[in-house]
Amino acid sequence: MKKLAIIGASGLVGQAVLCVLKEEGLLEKFDISLFVSDRSAGKVLVFFEKYFKLYELNDDCLNENFDYAIFVTGEQVSRVWVERFASIGTICIDNSSAFRMQDGVPLIVPEINFGEIKAHHKIIANPNCSTIQLVVILDKLRKIAKIKEVVVSSYQSVSGAGKEALSDLKNETTRYFDCGIKDNIIAQIGEISDNGNCLEENKIINETKKILAENIDIFATTVRVPISYCHGESVFVKFNSKIDLQKIKDCLACDYIVQSEKLCYPTECVNTNLTYVFRLRKCGDFGLQFFVIADNLRRGAGYNAVKILQKLLDKSMALDNDI
Repeated sequence: MKKLAIIGASGLVGQAVLCVLKEEGLLEKFDISLFVSDRSAGKVLVFFEKYFKLYELNDDCLNENFDYAIFVTGEQVSRVWVERFASIGTICIDNSSAFRMQDGVPLIVPEINFGEIKAHHKIIANPNCSTIQLVVILDKLRKIAKIKEVVVSSYQSVSGAGKEALSDLKNETTRYFDCGIKDNIIAQIGEISDNGNCLEENKIINETKKILAENIDIFATTVRVPISYCHGESVFVKFNSKIDLQKIKDCLACDYIVQSEKLCYPTECVNTNLTYVFRLRKCGDFGLQFFVIADNLRRGAGYNAVKILQKLLDKSMALDNDI
């Protein structure tokens, strides 16, 4: 049985990873160990009648010879530990931003570019939540016509910032958001860089180009809004040739995208692994507008990481059978 480590298992995304592993029938396929880097170490997590001890992340972890590790930690923890795990042969799927734009590290959305993962890759980057739900739509659209320009404005839930941010929303406190988030919106996610974009905007722009392997003009504005779960995005796409709206709707039909003629809401998209796209309308002959919603903890994080793991496992089993 393959050995799997989940680092950061006590966080929101860590819990989402466990849920998706259960739903995909993978809990029983791995010998799973859960690691945390905080005071949760030593406690027991009860999950679907299974008991998991939460271990401290320390040097002893490296002696366990894990086949795979999913990191759902912050950038600082990932920068310290991912390369250490990878150096002893563990295939690491990292959810942080630490390695996403690093040369030689594949940035993967399985439905788009899983084939970029080669045998020598021990570090695989999971994209940003707001990027994933955008690129699965753009990847479909570029099969209709070449994309020239994308303008996206996000409406991002507070769960994307973690448990403390959720607590601010629920309890009307200011522990994470200095200005408070209840009845508020914050038109900046992360520090402002020299180009005037905030960190989240640069993530969307740079990661989208890397995943699609195309130099598309992308302009982003990211906003934190006072809802608990799911990110929304208003998107304008300009193509190099004339488009047909019905052909676009037809091309979006697949098992991981819901193209709806009705309004969709975060309350119906939460706890699903689907991307919902609606309000599709043409803007002249070359332009398209639409709105996208997806669960940021699942489609935008946990589900994507688990699907990478599942496809790696399938590929490994196929190679073993060939031998």
